[in-house]
Amino acid sequence: MAAFLLTTNRNRVFQAAIISLPILSMGRFTQCRAAKYHERKATILVSKMIRTKLLTDGTAKQAEFERLFAKSKVKLAEFERQLDEIIPKQQTRET
Repeated sequence: MAAFLLTTNRNRVFQAAIISLPILSMGRFTQCRAAKYHERKATILVSKMIRTKLLTDGTAKQAEFERLFAKSKVKLAEFERQLDEIIPKQQTRET
C-alpha cells in the first residue's frame, strides 16, 4: 500500500481515497445495522419466551409450551451462542 501511495500519481491516489471512503462507510453502516437488528430480534424472542413461561406455569398450556421449547433446543443453542458473543461486546462498551 505504501509503495502504491509513493509511486503513483497523487491525483489518482486522492480519487481512490475519495471513492473508497463512502463505500467503506456504507459497508460498515450496513454491518452495524444488521448486528443491531439481530440483537433486537433476540431481545424480543427472550422477552416472549419469559412472558410465555410465566403465563403458562401451572396451567393446561404448560405442556404445550414445554413441547415447543423442546423442539426448539437446536435453534436455542445457536441463539445462546450468539447471545454469548453479544454480551462481552456490550460490557466492553459500558466500561
